[in-house]
Amino acid sequence: MTYNILIIDSNRNSINYEEKLKFLKNISIDYAINEEMTKWSLLTEKIDMIILNYDYINLKKLEIILKSVSLEYLTIPILIENGSNLEDDCKETILIYDFINFKDEPKKSLNKVKFCNSLYQKELKHKENIQQVLYIDTLTKFPNREKFIYDIKKNNDNIISIAIIDIQDFKGINDFYGLKIGDSLLKKIAYLIEETIRFVKSEVTLYKFASDLYCLSNKSLSKDEFENIITFVLGAIDSEVFKEGEYDIDVKATAGITFSSKKNKLITADLALQYAKKHNKDYMVFYEELDNVNQYKNNMLWTKKLKYALNNDNIVVFFQPLVNTKTLKVDKYECLVRMVDEDKIISPFFFLDISKKANQYRNITKIVIDKAFKQFSGLPFKFSVNVSYEDIEDKYFLYYVEEKIKKYGVASQVTWEILEDENIKDYDVLLNFTKKVKELGCSISIDDFGTGYSNFEHILKMDVDYLKIDASLIKNIVKDKNSYNVVKTILAFANSLNMKTVAEFVENEEIHKTVKELGATYSQGYYFSAPIDKPKFTTFNKKSN
Repeated sequence: MTYNILIIDSNRNSINYEEKLKFLKNISIDYAINEEMTKWSLLTEKIDMIILNYDYINLKKLEIILKSVSLEYLTIPILIENGSNLEDDCKETILIYDFINFKDEPKKSLNKVKFCNSLYQKELKHKENIQQVLYIDTLTKFPNREKFIYDIKKNNDNIISIAIIDIQDFKGINDFYGLKIGDSLLKKIAYLIEETIRFVKSEVTLYKFASDLYCLSNKSLSKDEFENIITFVLGAIDSEVFKEGEYDIDVKATAGITFSSKKNKLITADLALQYAKKHNKDYMVFYEELDNVNQYKNNMLWTKKLKYALNNDNIVVFFQPLVNTKTLKVDKYECLVRMVDEDKIISPFFFLDISKKANQYRNITKIVIDKAFKQFSGLPFKFSVNVSYEDIEDKYFLYYVEEKIKKYGVASQVTWEILEDENIKDYDVLLNFTKKVKELGCSISIDDFGTGYSNFEHILKMDVDYLKIDASLIKNIVKDKNSYNVVKTILAFANSLNMKTVAEFVENEEIHKTVKELGATYSQGYYFSAPIDKPKFTTFNKKSN
């Protein structure tokens, strides 16, 4: 890179700087003979050093000029010719300067210029090293996501469209073949993409994002041309058999493309990618109907609110009574998480899914456990706490549960309410948890029983104490014959195994009478009570209803 020196001297022939500095490599010399030319040179060129004839302009005046152009210029070295008459007040300047005298001390003066130049070269090398760390993917050596963001913010490459390419089920490849083969595969895919786009390399740039993501940016190709390039790339990946030692590995990729002219290319390309993956398409081009940018903003809002709530003890527990269907006594409460936001009580509908994406879900579960245990310690009620497979698969979760049970002494009161859903990857993990907590004296309940994920075999293996019947069945039990028959069958099954049952979403007297006739052990719903901030009810009667 060229080292640009600006000579400020009204008489450019007083010293032949080209001759004096000819031994330096990669330098460029520019002259300014007045203030206007000085300012123009500073504006139009990146000046790395200034040689100033002090008889012509003093440091104070130069400092004002430099500030008016760019504050960055206040840190470049300034060498002063004829500075013997330097005024004392100029010594207070913030500029970095030294004195030279090419007429009387040419060698010493040249060495000072060389020294400044060597510092510049070291700084360049340092910047290159930093850029290597910041902007290059360490595995593939291609520009990374940070470099893409830098380029698109600076508009360095006039990027008009991008595509994000995702390798399908790459986690499965890593798990099956190991990380070493996975890394090798990522490099080979990068080289294959680079080879596929070699004919349009001046228009299309490859970036390697995190994990198994690649990005192609387009400077000038038309929409049809860029879309064709992406189909070629996907086809090349799909048809290639990647050889890794004794293994032949087939890979398939999916892409999201955006031609959005707004400053949201990453978001819109990702939206298109997620849509393509969800609908099993090879690629998807973003269009306005896919635009969930408002959803992104909403997610960010609730993430911020959630973070504030966690930091300020605004995650609270509410309690909904489970009423004995026959006696109308309150034997149990279900503990339900809520968030306080500006004196409003917020339903988990608004923040629970966000908490999973923000990696705060398990923290919320632990807060609920601690507050629920503390609340019911010494009270005559049993209570249930909802836990998910995501909680249970955490190897430290069981230790946390044991610690809290020991602290509060509520083992015989607590029921762990577990939801069976598609997120359960390993039933052995679930069975181990239920076995351990049963040994501690706790009970087990299955939530939303009667949905598509209910499994009678697992119910028996887990030694379940309660079945909570899915709300969608209970709310339709009066008017829908199929719902009625399914609930009747579930209750008969549970009663035959001496399991207690909970009918949730009991919203009116008709539903309550029906589930009572069918033999449900408990009723839960707004017919009796909404969730409340303290477990204060002990019984219900017609008057209280």
